[in-house]
Amino acid sequence: MIDTPNDPLAPIAEAAIAHMNSDHAEALLAYARSLAGLAWAQAATVERVDAAGLDLCVSGSGRQETARVAFEPPLTGPEQLRPALVALAERARIRIATPEVVVSPQPERDDQSAARLLNAIATRRSFSLKELAPEPIYLALVARLLEAANWAPSHGKTEPWRFVVYSGEARQIVGAAFGAAFRLLNPTQPAGGSGECAQRDRVWQAPVWIALGMRPDPKMPEWEELVAFGSAVQNMHLMAGALGLASKWTSGECARHPHVAEVVGFAPPTQLLGFFYVGHPASTWPEGRRRPLAEKVRWVSEGPSVSHQERRV
Repeated sequence: MIDTPNDPLAPIAEAAIAHMNSDHAEALLAYARSLAGLAWAQAATVERVDAAGLDLCVSGSGRQETARVAFEPPLTGPEQLRPALVALAERARIRIATPEVVVSPQPERDDQSAARLLNAIATRRSFSLKELAPEPIYLALVARLLEAANWAPSHGKTEPWRFVVYSGEARQIVGAAFGAAFRLLNPTQPAGGSGECAQRDRVWQAPVWIALGMRPDPKMPEWEELVAFGSAVQNMHLMAGALGLASKWTSGECARHPHVAEVVGFAPPTQLLGFFYVGHPASTWPEGRRRPLAEKVRWVSEGPSVSHQERRV
């Protein structure tokens, strides 16, 4: 069956299937091996395409199997098919090039390493959008932020963090979602008002926006997954500061709205917990201040058997 009644891709499904099978056999094989998890695949063809994804007929090593590769999020019109296929190909390429398990480097334990670590922690800052410069940043730097995030601790090694990176013209997707979320949150305000425009247009003030999703493991207490997720975002923040990049975790109502979650492809149980934007600072790095540590720490260094009078002596 090539199409489904009322499916938005139905008018182009037959032609799209013929084109993919005749001109993109290599990409379809990559979909099967990396996205469908069929490492034994030697050939793949499209049997069906609809707004939710592709059905592949996969063969190899004397086996044949049908596999589903989903579009995330589902498509709403024929014009979205080509960009969605390109995005699937990029996901497949990255997954093929990335080992199943990333091994940590050897630790560096010396006074200089410790001093650099403390410096990175103490100089981490959150920047407002107006404090960012307009020029773009290299996405290779963003990849280093995400790599740092991936080394956050998690109980049971659940690794609940999920990210979607938007840059260039793709930021328009986020801006439109923010504007729609504002309308849903403020139904009495006129369409196209200043609040909606502000939400829609603010995405152009930072060159990169990263949707922050948490996919909690149902076997773990949610608070532990939240702590792990927050640690991942803190790691991103620390790496951004170490690279001289300005960033912030923004989590207002529009940035966490269910409509925005749907647009970025975070379906339950994955929760959208805001966005992390990053760019170059527009001016000098801001100074930070903290109240004295002595106000927040109580030292206990003697056992309970030692009386108060003995401690005074």
